[in-house]
Amino acid sequence: PEMIRFDWMQDLLEWFDWYLKGVGKQPLLVVEIQANQGSWRIEDRYPADDLTEVVYDLSSGMTRISGGTNVLPDATTGPVYETEPLEEDMFIQGNPRFHVDVSTLTVGGQLYALLEDCDDSGYCIHIGHAIMDLRYHEGGDDLSSTWLPGQVINAKMEFIALDAEVPAGHTLRLSLLSTGEDYLPASTSTIVTIQETEGSTLQLDTFDNTTRRYWTPPVCTHVECE
Repeated sequence: PEMIRFDWMQDLLEWFDWYLKGVGKQPLLVVEIQANQGSWRIEDRYPADDLTEVVYDLSSGMTRISGGTNVLPDATTGPVYETEPLEEDMFIQGNPRFHVDVSTLTVGGQLYALLEDCDDSGYCIHIGHAIMDLRYHEGGDDLSSTWLPGQVINAKMEFIALDAEVPAGHTLRLSLLSTGEDYLPASTSTIVTIQETEGSTLQLDTFDNTTRRYWTPPVCTHVECE
């Protein structure tokens, strides 16, 4: 039920009244965020300015639980990494980063990173994902300098913005492939080899949920909503 905002039209009316007609009260200039588990909260800005960075590296912070280090162009093979079970609930927001050392068979390649929340039964839900044409491995909109086949480069990947709640006892799972659902294979496909080094890190921005303003939106009470 948290997915439907029955108060949206009222919010919109208050904005139109104030900014178009100059009547009523000025709406609050805040950010309303819904986490992946449905909860709503208010932030003064997003991402917030009081976040704590949590870093996992592929050399020791995460364990490869399946696959080899080669990511094949056909998206059928790639390594899967997992953390130890979390000791406490984790609340993630913003744009996680995955900076990973890789080498390629030829100059090119594409890397897709899928981040999941997994319980002790092995059931996982999608938290977020990132994808990169490795020709842009330095970030930005300009092609990075070329490199030699076999040379190690650091791909600075950034996840699409997310807001996720991961319960204590669950693990974070990171799967690497050449492409993912709803994406096309790279035009410069090649074998990408992941380097499990301290320079290959998953960086998450977390926050203390006890300092946040949570609230429950109004629900529909009409008979037709039952």
